[in-house]
Amino acid sequence: MYEDFMKMAQESMKPMLKMAENNTALAVKLMQSQAETTAEMMRSNLEHVKALAEVKDMNVAVEMQQKYVETLNEKLVTVAKDNAAVIESAITEAGKIFEGSLAEVQAQAKKTAQNIEKEIAKSRKKAA
Repeated sequence: MYEDFMKMAQESMKPMLKMAENNTALAVKLMQSQAETTAEMMRSNLEHVKALAEVKDMNVAVEMQQKYVETLNEKLVTVAKDNAAVIESAITEAGKIFEGSLAEVQAQAKKTAQNIEKEIAKSRKKAA
């Protein structure tokens, strides 16, 4: 019975480990995205400033700035959508882990309860 309990405890830890792996993968993907986006933005900002420094006409500079802001906005929206998709995928995976672990725990609890009932029945027979 003790072995059954220990086995059940070990099995019940598996979903938590899967969740930890899922969360770690999510964090890594988001940090990579953040690092790549930051580096890309710094490069594009530097290129934009260099291009603006060479422009003599104020109207051209304003137009360049407007185009740059529009491009930057589009990039940020794309990155936000990509990050949301990564998060949604992680949430979906977490749901699958939870559903699977719940079914396993229920089955293990039922099996353990049956084993306990058998042990109690054996004890009663020995006591009688």
